[in-house]
Amino acid sequence: MRLLPPVTTAKSAVPTLTPLTDAQLLKKKQLTRYPTLTAAPLPKAQSDALANELNALYRSVMDSLGSEEARYIKRVYATVVYSEMAARSLLAAAGCMQSKRNLVATWLLGTSLLSFSKILNNMELGHNVMHGQYDWMQHPYLNSQKFDWDIVCPAPLWQHSHNYLHHTFTNILGRDHDVGYHLIRVTDEQPWTPSDRHNMFKTVILALGFEWAVAFHDIQISVNEYANSPDRHQTMQQKSRALFAKIARQVGKDHIVLPTLAGLTLGRHSAMTTLSGNITANIARNLWTWAVIFCGHFTEQAHIYTHLDDNESKGDWYVRQILGSSNIQGNKLFHILTGNLSHQIEHHIFPDMPACHYARISPQIQTICRKYDIAYNTGRFSTQFRQMLGRIRHFSQPTAEEWQAHIQSIFIAKNATAYGVEPNKQDASGLRRWLPPVVRHALSYAW
Repeated sequence: MRLLPPVTTAKSAVPTLTPLTDAQLLKKKQLTRYPTLTAAPLPKAQSDALANELNALYRSVMDSLGSEEARYIKRVYATVVYSEMAARSLLAAAGCMQSKRNLVATWLLGTSLLSFSKILNNMELGHNVMHGQYDWMQHPYLNSQKFDWDIVCPAPLWQHSHNYLHHTFTNILGRDHDVGYHLIRVTDEQPWTPSDRHNMFKTVILALGFEWAVAFHDIQISVNEYANSPDRHQTMQQKSRALFAKIARQVGKDHIVLPTLAGLTLGRHSAMTTLSGNITANIARNLWTWAVIFCGHFTEQAHIYTHLDDNESKGDWYVRQILGSSNIQGNKLFHILTGNLSHQIEHHIFPDMPACHYARISPQIQTICRKYDIAYNTGRFSTQFRQMLGRIRHFSQPTAEEWQAHIQSIFIAKNATAYGVEPNKQDASGLRRWLPPVVRHALSYAW
């Protein structure tokens, strides 16, 4: 079962559009940093015409799928498995090395290979398979219903927060919870709070533990989504228990079982090299995944929408996906290691198309964007990374009006206290008060 509706052909008749002239193309618009849109930027006739062209491109690719794509994803899966086996053998063997030089060299090689395996598992294999890109193969485990990746987030929770909410309501404030992940301010439409001054520090913490943020993301969303549902407790209990079960499996595998096995068979030093290699590889995977995701969504020209248009058509949806995404230029290996999310625009308009086709259709997408005067945001990794960090830094500081509103709120709070109104106190006590609210929610529903 796919979590996104299939692409459908627009039914309305559309007049022929006149291609843009050279003079029109040379007339560049003044680019606004961090743009916000309140309505669809294209007239319905043009957005419907754009949808017809993209629908035709989608059908041409999907109708051509066959043995070549099946061989490709099976090779990716085999590469993940065998590189992980080799990496874990090297990490265990590193503890048996007599010289420190050989120990460090073997550990670095094993850790690098394990990082590569985890990145490939997370991006090109897990992300894309769980998007339903290979469901047409009817493979027993390389499908969106059975496959689960090598991170602490269970597949069903991620598919709800990502496949459904993020891809359906992309960059709509209040509907797409990936806009800042409830932690980082990335648009002036998000009210400034004093904690936003620490945006850069929070970003570092988020990047280092990105898999954990992804794991608890759906819990944070669902607490509000099911607030008025009679099935709230049952639903949240199922999600929370599934989350903690997956955490137990992942932490147990990487931090307890494998280091213990290495220690029992090869000695204490092998246990330490295995444990340290596993921790380092997980952090490396987290940093890489965070960088690719944030560079694909929060560059200077990534558009934020203030609300969902009640009359949004498929063409409007396509335009929103294009304007809200950013591509990253690179070679073939770079694209594979990003899960082809370096083609974020192509992924957002065709999320269930096998990602190995994104590079091939990219020139056609760019041609269509030029025809309808839609910005196609692409750049080198260094450029997109710099812009993304610049955006986070920019919105960590308040405007003069926001700072004045903050000072006024402090004044009101002081007056309220003076008149005997007690400020809100934390409900949690003991060790739980040190846990993030989302973790406390998950714990309260799990038992």
